[in-house]
Amino acid sequence: MERISDQGRLRPWMGFVLFGILMAVFLVVCTPLQLNLGIPGLVLTELIFGFMAVFYCLLTRVKISEVFPVRKFSIKDVFGCIFLLMGVFPLAIVLTSLTATIFPWSQQEAAEISTMLYSGMSYPMCILIVCVLPAVCEEAIHRGAILSNFRSLRHDWVIVLIMSIFFGINHCSVLRFLSTAVLGAALSYVMVKKNNIILTMFMHFANNLVSATAGFFSSSVLEESSQAPDIASFLGIYLILAFASPVFIVLGMMLLNGTAHKKIRFLYAGILSAVMLICGIALAASQFSQNMILQSTIGYEVTEEAPDCSTLSFDIEDETSATFVAILTEAEGDYTIRIDGDKGSNIINAPVPEGNMRMITYDLELQPDHYTITVVGGDNAVGEQPNLQIMIN
Repeated sequence: MERISDQGRLRPWMGFVLFGILMAVFLVVCTPLQLNLGIPGLVLTELIFGFMAVFYCLLTRVKISEVFPVRKFSIKDVFGCIFLLMGVFPLAIVLTSLTATIFPWSQQEAAEISTMLYSGMSYPMCILIVCVLPAVCEEAIHRGAILSNFRSLRHDWVIVLIMSIFFGINHCSVLRFLSTAVLGAALSYVMVKKNNIILTMFMHFANNLVSATAGFFSSSVLEESSQAPDIASFLGIYLILAFASPVFIVLGMMLLNGTAHKKIRFLYAGILSAVMLICGIALAASQFSQNMILQSTIGYEVTEEAPDCSTLSFDIEDETSATFVAILTEAEGDYTIRIDGDKGSNIINAPVPEGNMRMITYDLELQPDHYTITVVGGDNAVGEQPNLQIMIN
């Protein structure tokens, strides 16, 4: 990493001390502020981070321009940051889901964070507090004041590793430790290679913007739900969606630091991407089969004496939400599907739509009961031999 003119005043041990002070202030001052004040406490926390970064410059008598370096950057640098973020962001989601799988109790934190951040705030205010302030203040203290103490280390990867761990710890979250650590590593890598805090602020803002936008517009759904989102159950899907992350990360590193790039990294990234895709498909298939309540195919002949087919049934032991999907083929007549419970409840009584793709889907709220699926053929269906595929997941 590039040295600065006042290098003699800063040592790695000072970085550990500064981070220790930061954590002490966060736990003793900032955490009570957030618990008691909510969003205003969060704003004060970010401002405290920024103040500590500037005060550290004054205390150590290091030029602010060297602790927070601002330089010209090229379009190549911008695209490098974008590709790096395109790799890191989905990978962070995978790591969050993996953490939720290992520590299921941590999933409740997702609902708590959503409630705290997105309840009672307008979208512009959300962008300011969740995206702009952290991008400026957290970068000032982490990639600015703290990282400056490690410039004398010979190996850049050591700096990136230390800063990633610091960033993960600073968020005080079991659920988000790995995801924030990966983001911290990417931001620190950019700072080490480009020595430009504007680029890291841009990346931090972009990352939070995507998360905040998704969280803001989905918060109403979480508020209506009495249960925490089951993040772990989507690990396989997340792996599939993130399978290209290693390639994007290597591409971003190549654009940001082309002189040190080795082509073989793309081979390693491609192998890792293939492994993630295969594991994701296998895991998603396994999770889907485990969550399947019913999967069956009904085939029968419609006659005047027996227009109905009521041989399919299933049992529900606990109250649950499910999705019902039925696909009708080899039939042109009118058909109706009913789901009835032994306790007298009627869940579905709906006609199968006409057309080339005769499919119906419903979201169900099922109570403990024994249910029977009935397919009723109309007068114009007599003589047909319909095939009905039914899935309840």
